[in-house]
Amino acid sequence: MRNRILAIVVGLIVGGAFAGVALATPVIGTITAETARGALDEAIKVNTGFENGASVKLQTRGPIEVITQRIVAEPGSSFGWHSHPGENVNVILQGTLTLYHDEACTEGTTYETGDAFSTSPDEIHLAHAGAGTQLILFATYFAPITTPLMPVRIDRPLPAVGCPA
Repeated sequence: MRNRILAIVVGLIVGGAFAGVALATPVIGTITAETARGALDEAIKVNTGFENGASVKLQTRGPIEVITQRIVAEPGSSFGWHSHPGENVNVILQGTLTLYHDEACTEGTTYETGDAFSTSPDEIHLAHAGAGTQLILFATYFAPITTPLMPVRIDRPLPAVGCPA
């Protein structure tokens, strides 16, 4: 009896691990990313005001990793549900991208050439490249330094039934 219970428990653990992998949403279409990574050991403390009333405030403490990607996606490609290890800022060079967040997964925000947007590490999201024109975007991440290096993209499962894939 003990062996049977142990076998069931082990089966549930192994099955759960495979189910987690199986539930991750894959990339659909063709997406390529050129990635540059670098450690930033010096502190940044910027607080700049501009004539138009806008301002920038950026402060780091301790060493961080700065990661930059040039991402190209063919029209209609889906990035799959994912998150990132740190804060990031994105700029659309060409094409359109619709971004969905897990808490309101059917409501997308569309960004076009020249638009910029950001995401945080606690935001699970999905991006779709628009139809018609190849998407080119640049993404910059501020992430913790880890050994081994942390992946830039962390796969996540579909947040709920009815969410896009």
